[in-house]
Amino acid sequence: MDIKAYWDKKIIDWENSIVKRGTFSAVEKLAGYFRKPLVFRAELCLKLLAPFINGKTILELGCGSGFFAFELSQRGAAKKIIGIDISPNAVKRAKEINAQRSVPAVCDFLEADASALATLPAADITIGLGFLDYLTQAEIKLIFEKNKSKYFLFTFSEKKFSLWRYVHILYLLSQRCPKHFYYTKRQISECIAARYGEIQFINHRKLSFCCVVHNLPRQ
Repeated sequence: MDIKAYWDKKIIDWENSIVKRGTFSAVEKLAGYFRKPLVFRAELCLKLLAPFINGKTILELGCGSGFFAFELSQRGAAKKIIGIDISPNAVKRAKEINAQRSVPAVCDFLEADASALATLPAADITIGLGFLDYLTQAEIKLIFEKNKSKYFLFTFSEKKFSLWRYVHILYLLSQRCPKHFYYTKRQISECIAARYGEIQFINHRKLSFCCVVHNLPRQ
């Protein structure tokens, strides 16, 4: 199974267990007890981005069904939010949810493998929560070479000692995930250095083994 087939089969079940929407399997219900770091990750990223989105175009890679994009659109007056995801099921649901919202024109969703696109849509800020976890270092470098946004914010699974990281590895093995990567800060820096200058990393105990990397202006 390739990564597209994996996520197209899994994405709705996985998302439902996090946002507590619809039905989800017993496996995802159990895994949901360990996903507080993902909820905190989203809140932290929303807080970091909110001061900078007014009048801006935001590009989200690996947008899933658009839940983060919808939350972001409520935190400020973004000009446009473009979401790209590899899963047809996720994009289909994102469009359906968006059509039911009072301001659907702000968000637009595209089905595509962002890592394989020749160019990325123009945007002021490019973001991706968990997106880098499924890319090789060469693919991450290519993403940042193609990305023309002035600012970015991504998260990645950090390669460090963590009990929850080992639990996560067992979960991925049980789900037969075709690929997933953990990176050090140095490895991520090497992927970004050629395109951007100063970058910032954020760790927090509530993030567990997740780490945020961005170049948003300091406040």
